[in-house]
Amino acid sequence: MTIDKEQEVTVKAAINDFIIPGIVLQIREDIKRKGGVSIPYLLSKPGAGKTSIVGQVCELMSWGMLTIQPALKPIEEYGGIPKFKTITFEDSQEKVLGTVWSIPDVMIELKNLSEKHEVVVFFWDDLHLCGPEHLALMQEFFTERSIRGYKIPDNVGIVLAGNQSNKAGYRSLSSAIVNRCVRLPVYAAFSDWKVDFAIQNGIHQSIISFLGHPMYSKFFHEEELVDMPWGSPRQWARLSNFLTAYEDGMKKPMPSNQVLYFATGHVGAEAASQYVRYFEIFTKFDIVKIFEDTKNFSVPDDELDRYIFVFACLNHIVGNYSKRNKEEMNKKIVDVVGKMFEADESLGLLLLKEIILQDSKRVKIDIASILKELKEKHDGIVQKVLDKRKEDD
Repeated sequence: MTIDKEQEVTVKAAINDFIIPGIVLQIREDIKRKGGVSIPYLLSKPGAGKTSIVGQVCELMSWGMLTIQPALKPIEEYGGIPKFKTITFEDSQEKVLGTVWSIPDVMIELKNLSEKHEVVVFFWDDLHLCGPEHLALMQEFFTERSIRGYKIPDNVGIVLAGNQSNKAGYRSLSSAIVNRCVRLPVYAAFSDWKVDFAIQNGIHQSIISFLGHPMYSKFFHEEELVDMPWGSPRQWARLSNFLTAYEDGMKKPMPSNQVLYFATGHVGAEAASQYVRYFEIFTKFDIVKIFEDTKNFSVPDDELDRYIFVFACLNHIVGNYSKRNKEEMNKKIVDVVGKMFEADESLGLLLLKEIILQDSKRVKIDIASILKELKEKHDGIVQKVLDKRKEDD
């Protein structure tokens, strides 16, 4: 029986259910005496966020983390450098030249981290690119927990990550190494990416909402191509960083022809063309004017326009909400949500649900005050929101 695509788990689920317990078991002395546990090997298409999610978990748990990409740097960084050493044979007292290996830099870094943290994760990234010289080091490391005879600290756990497609430059591992790993095929889930990464890091609302719409969800993480860009969580995040930097500097949206040009270079022609059509609708609404007079605006008639309108409003709220103006913004949010409920109950629910999700490290929204005011002004809305959340859960 093999694991097919439908049986893969999300990156987040694999880390929570298998990686974290696996790291803890790797460093337990009683488990080591019984033969230890296999080293977890995360496998997915490029750009799924394996490295960043493991990093987030380590930060959350106050674990140390050292990430290496062994195939991309000289082998000496991980295997040390051979040096001459005079060896004397006891029986003949003959002196000959022998070899001793310098301690690899990574071993020093691991030792320093191990003294500062209860647990340290040694993360080997892009394992699929490693050649024969790296495989020899790996076999010693995974078997003896040492490199060139230098032992790693007892509180260090190992995690591996790579891709399994020939398009990603996949090179086979030796059977001895495969036999010491547990392969964990994973995929990037949009819902996890949205809540745990996109909202927390201020990814452009046009990108989040575009990828969250059923019509465009296929572009979130496409099959990788050779010599051509494709949609992945990594590339959407990088496109967003450019767009938000432009808007912060120019105080206006980037022209759509420039968005198309730049997006095509990030995520490919089809995804870019669809996104730009969406972006043009997203930026056509005069949201500033709407929030200046929240009692006199019209909700769009077109279904897609309505969906985009919700996120254009959300973008304005997130970009302008602060401790200084929260009371005024709360009143405006209540007015806008109420108006949307009058036009289409599902729109009001969507906007309120997204506002609640935005209460993050970046933006602290006074949800309690908004819900209280909504309850006073629009009886029944809050209960509908609570019912909807129960249904979604």
